[in-house]
Amino acid sequence: MKTDSMKGAVMKSTSMQIGPQEAILSGGLTGSELAEGFSSFVAAARRLEASHARLAARAEAIDLELARTNERLRRTLDEREAILGALPVAVVALDADGAVVWRNAEAERIEVATAGIGWTQLDAGESRVAGVALRVQRVPLPTGGGLLVIEDRSRVVSLEQEVERLDRLAGLSELALGVAHEIRNPLHGVAGYASLMERTDDPAQLRRFAGRVREGIAAADEIVAAMLAFARPEGRAAAALRPFGEILEQARIEAGLARTQLVFDGELAVLCDPTVLGRVLVNLLRNAQEACGERPVAVQGSVARESDRLVATLVDDGPGVPEALAARLFDPFVSSKERGSGLGLALSARALAFLGGRIALVDRDLPGARFRIEWPSTPKGGA
Repeated sequence: MKTDSMKGAVMKSTSMQIGPQEAILSGGLTGSELAEGFSSFVAAARRLEASHARLAARAEAIDLELARTNERLRRTLDEREAILGALPVAVVALDADGAVVWRNAEAERIEVATAGIGWTQLDAGESRVAGVALRVQRVPLPTGGGLLVIEDRSRVVSLEQEVERLDRLAGLSELALGVAHEIRNPLHGVAGYASLMERTDDPAQLRRFAGRVREGIAAADEIVAAMLAFARPEGRAAAALRPFGEILEQARIEAGLARTQLVFDGELAVLCDPTVLGRVLVNLLRNAQEACGERPVAVQGSVARESDRLVATLVDDGPGVPEALAARLFDPFVSSKERGSGLGLALSARALAFLGGRIALVDRDLPGARFRIEWPSTPKGGA
């Protein structure tokens, strides 16, 4: 009993010293601190719950957007495959090891037509495999593989050959018509004067008519000789080193121009066929004078070396070349002159081309006619 009384006294004494709100709880936290911590926990839990709800909503939106993107991607891939499958060119996809990953219907057709073509053995460019003309393009891919884009050009090549054949036939037809027209004119004159010779006994008239007949025959022979030169330009002199001014001066004399009508700038010895070059220059000078009519034409000439080419230029002060004529200026039987055969410039272009050179009408927007003649400084076949 005494012990119990003592315990009660101690507890009473202790409760009098520490109040109920300041009593030490388990863990060393006071009641107010525990209440404050619990409130913070509830607030944090609510924030986490709200964040989770937002994340769930965002995840649902992302899933929906991803599903839409996947659907668009699937449609795009289907469309791409449909487009590639319908292309008239073959498309072959290869992996990094060269194995075929995908090919379209045209590729399968070409594979059958070429009896099992080896795709990895095809080089870029044009080639012919088992009689099939192919044009191949290689496109590398970032993954290490690549695309082969292959065009079957067999039909195109066949059409090009047919067009070329028809062009040749058209050219031959035009050439034949031109030859017939040009030869017919002097022959008509010959026939007319021969008929007059039959109806006269006057020796003077006979001599005059005979002279006209000879002129007509000579004109026809000149046309035939020009056509032979056009067809076989290889019958030419050997190349020689000659001063260009000397060749141009001789051409001036043959063309019938006065010395004052030609101005030549510079002196250069050129390696050329003087006969061919001289014929070209005579044609140009004669055409320039005929284009000016009665007025004397003025011509400026020059020559220079450009890399491995020799370039001569002739510029006149005439009316220039009509626009309608310029595109066909070097075609046979094309002329603006009433009595011209239209073979001079055609023969010049043909002869120069055989020697590896060319002639061109340049600077058409400037007054007069300007011709550029060029040929190799080392003649074709060596000097």
